[in-house]
Amino acid sequence: MSRLLDRRLYRMRRLYWAARRRALGTGDQAELASAQAGYHEVLFEWNDNLNRILALVHTYFGSQIREQLEDDVYEGFATLGRGLEEIVRMVSAAEGKHIEVPTFGYLVNRLSRRVYQLNVDMLERLESDRIGRQVPPPAPAVAAPPNGAPPKEAPTLQIGDRGRDVRCLQRALHRAGESVTVDGRFGHETWAAVRSVQRAHGLNVDGISGPGTWAVLPAGGAMPLLGNGSHGEVVAALQRVLTEGAPGRWKVAPRSVTGSFDASTSAAVQAFQQWHGVEADGLVGDRTWAAPVNDAGRTLEVAVGLEHVVVRDSS
Repeated sequence: MSRLLDRRLYRMRRLYWAARRRALGTGDQAELASAQAGYHEVLFEWNDNLNRILALVHTYFGSQIREQLEDDVYEGFATLGRGLEEIVRMVSAAEGKHIEVPTFGYLVNRLSRRVYQLNVDMLERLESDRIGRQVPPPAPAVAAPPNGAPPKEAPTLQIGDRGRDVRCLQRALHRAGESVTVDGRFGHETWAAVRSVQRAHGLNVDGISGPGTWAVLPAGGAMPLLGNGSHGEVVAALQRVLTEGAPGRWKVAPRSVTGSFDASTSAAVQAFQQWHGVEADGLVGDRTWAAPVNDAGRTLEVAVGLEHVVVRDSS
């Protein structure tokens, strides 16, 4: 396991070095392809043995060490792997042109320290004969915060991250005027949008969303997900916008402004989605809220009213 982790770290560094040289114009595509093949080789070997390794670690070192491997080290590799693949796509798409790429080396170094600590913890248990049946019981679990509660501090997000916090960041970037898809994936598009905001506000332009970047962005809370059965003022506001914009644009309007999301509202939403090129499912979610309602680029969520933003974001 330790050998595989060390090989994976090295192949990850080697691939990043090759991508960075290619981005600077001092490397070639053949070198990048070779490094990528080497990285994928050890990645496939690790994935082929993943469940076996987890089972063995759990058996000999206990649930605490297994969770350390699975939740800390392995998830760290998964996040960095997504970011690294995004960097490789950026560099390959540039076809030899000099481009900037995300800072990445220090993230590998940070993960390397986690791997080192995991090895130290396992060795300490081996030396003290605290393995197998002698594994100490796990520490009591700490109660998790209520579902949907916002983070106490703005999370630091970077290329490769995924999830609720990334969606929150993307919504905030979109409301700041950046062209970004709200999909919960921190890729090249989100990285470029973060850099644009940082540049506009005189911040360090590193593409990493930390406290300083969050501080200059508008709220990133979610608008409500609307569909059949939804009701209230936000639905009435949606119906008014769909009715006003239907002539000359998406053609289909709700039957009336009732504040209840009925079949005619769903049909109008689908027409709006088709007009804009969004998946026409009749549901008003992130991508539909972010779609412009006119040539000036005014989005549906702005037209309906951002006062309907959900403060506690559980999406």
